[in-house]
Amino acid sequence: MIASLFQPLRHRLILLFAIVLMVPSGFGIWAAIGEYRSQMRTAREAMQQFAALASNYESNLLWQSQQIVQSLTTDENVLAAVRGSADPRLQDACNDAFYRAIKPFPPYGGAVLYDLAGTPRCQWDPKRQIINVSQRAWFATVKKTGAATISGYLSSPALKEPIISFAAPVYDVDGVMKGAVSLGIRLNWLSAIGQEPGLPGIAEVTLVDRDGRILVSSASEAEATTRLPAAAEMEAILHGKQRLLDADGRDGTARIYAANALGNDSLFVLLSIPRAAVVDPLRRDLLVQIGILCLVSIAGMMAAILGARLLVTKWTEKLTRAADAMALGRLDTQSELRGAPIEIWQLGENLKSMATRLEHREADLRETLRQKQLMLREIHHRVKNNLQIVTSLLNLYARVPRGDSFRQAFTDLQVRINALALVHRHLYESEDLKEIDLAPFMRNLCSLLQDASGVSARRVTINVAVPALRMSGDRAVPLALLTTEILTNSLKHAFPDQRRGRIDIEMVVDGAGDAHLSIIDDGIGPATIAEADASTTMGATLIAAFAKQLGGKMNVAGPPGSTTHIDFNIRPAGQVTDRSPA
Repeated sequence: MIASLFQPLRHRLILLFAIVLMVPSGFGIWAAIGEYRSQMRTAREAMQQFAALASNYESNLLWQSQQIVQSLTTDENVLAAVRGSADPRLQDACNDAFYRAIKPFPPYGGAVLYDLAGTPRCQWDPKRQIINVSQRAWFATVKKTGAATISGYLSSPALKEPIISFAAPVYDVDGVMKGAVSLGIRLNWLSAIGQEPGLPGIAEVTLVDRDGRILVSSASEAEATTRLPAAAEMEAILHGKQRLLDADGRDGTARIYAANALGNDSLFVLLSIPRAAVVDPLRRDLLVQIGILCLVSIAGMMAAILGARLLVTKWTEKLTRAADAMALGRLDTQSELRGAPIEIWQLGENLKSMATRLEHREADLRETLRQKQLMLREIHHRVKNNLQIVTSLLNLYARVPRGDSFRQAFTDLQVRINALALVHRHLYESEDLKEIDLAPFMRNLCSLLQDASGVSARRVTINVAVPALRMSGDRAVPLALLTTEILTNSLKHAFPDQRRGRIDIEMVVDGAGDAHLSIIDDGIGPATIAEADASTTMGATLIAAFAKQLGGKMNVAGPPGSTTHIDFNIRPAGQVTDRSPA
């Protein structure tokens, strides 16, 4: 198949030019794909930078918290209070130190000094009722590690709002831990997350604690929850040290996530952008570059093909058209080869000379064929006449007194011979002497059979609905005899005692030549006919034989009436395609 595809000269030239242009085009596409991958890496690096940018406010707030805690843990009044001093003045001085430490900074909701039992020793507001925090996880972490820590989501009974706690240990001058200082950071002051200048407008920023709980987000809490990655990917961010990943959000949207850890992996700023927003522009640029390269290649190929056409294929196509016209019988076709190369011009002259000789030969063959068609037409005419003579002789013999059954047998034989004669008449009247027009033939056959039966058209009406198509003589003969037997049988037996009725002959043919012939009468029915006259046995035998000759399948139904269906193919036997399943 491939070899035949490249047989035309034009296709070979196209292949040659395609090969020549393939190398630079392929290199350009390879470079474009490399640039696309480089831009994807740059975009991922930018995601990490955006995550760090989105964390600026929180990072600065935690640094500020560290500075406040350091100043408090070295304050003499705080150290005196944590040692357990009962002096009211020292207690008031400690409270005042905490109050002054956070007063300039609205993000802090409170500041408390706890001893190692979790009991508050002094606080920014003595009027507030502060609970014991010995059971808090952040307090246990400070006691265990001796280092600063940040809590997760907390609901403050004193402030009646959500906070996170920045806590650090308090050491005495001898290096022994005496308690802890806690700063309560209001989450409401972190709600502006994701509004830093320089962030993409479609970026969503969420602050989560080490347990994956959302603290604040640039989206609503419901939307932020659905846009987080699945549990496995979230676990990789919180504990697997994975800071950049592609994953589907819980809402099914593919996103690129970048995380920035704060406070010794206590908090995480998670920035996400829909993957389509990052990838689609880069992919579109890649497709544009590839498209431009393809267009340049196509333009180059078209220019090369145009040049080849003007020099070569233009003339070869003219010769091909002239040869095709001659192959269709137009041997006087002239090809205009003025300006063509001498080799092609000489080839055209040789083709013209050969066409002239073929035209003379074709004229001789047409004359021979005309004479043979005249002879064949004469043969069909004589066969028809001879059959009519046989019919006339049978008619004479039928008049000799030999009984009704003998006379009926002669009449039936005459009808069958007349059907054959009708086929030959339609054959010699056709143009090609091989096929007949089925619709007029069937109408003529029905009229012939009704006239021969002696049943008037007023008493029994015959309706013929046959499509306009042509059928070969080999198929028309058994069809005519089959129709003759069925129709004669209906006319003779289906309408006794001057009964009125109708007979419908219908045929449907599909594109494959499969025909469905139906002969339907509203008479007394096939079973009643068989009981009334045993002579139908021979007709049934002939009907089955003619159906088999057609290669068809037949079935008979009734009463009421009688319906005969025959399925067969109208094409000659050698042209019928086997459509049975493999």
